[in-house]
Amino acid sequence: LASFTCPWPLAKGGLFDVECREASSGDGAFLTIAKGASSSISDLPKTFFTENLFSSTGRFSFYGAPTDIKVKKSEVVDNRRYLEINFSNLSQSTNAEIPRTALVVATIPEGTDDVVMLVGSANASRWKKGSEKYIRSTVESFRVSLAPTSGLKVRAKQTNDSLL
Repeated sequence: LASFTCPWPLAKGGLFDVECREASSGDGAFLTIAKGASSSISDLPKTFFTENLFSSTGRFSFYGAPTDIKVKKSEVVDNRRYLEINFSNLSQSTNAEIPRTALVVATIPEGTDDVVMLVGSANASRWKKGSEKYIRSTVESFRVSLAPTSGLKVRAKQTNDSLL
């Protein structure tokens, strides 16, 4: 189970998983999971995060992979890893690279090897003009815990000669 609080509305549509964003500015936050962490959150290299977040199929790569990726800060507080990352991504409307800043909080829930991340970001000029405080507040509100076990069983349902 993951939760966070943010000032933006929940994004709706086929493209979005769990994402809140302000459509007019592009400020927002999204939830993502990376598989295969075989060590503690503090032992993961920065490249684990940058490779997962900025891959050619990643959330910031709709019009090409991000460039100029620089991890400005990385720290672990109470089993949560915080990274502040600067990067540029291609804008569809202007066909120019737009500098952005992202704040990432990541944790590995007990009993899993999944890294659950909340990523908040804004373009660099909006970050400096006040978006940073909203994104930091959103990232600080992030909580993750294992879902409780359930005795419920999944039962196949017969519909039109096929099982669902």
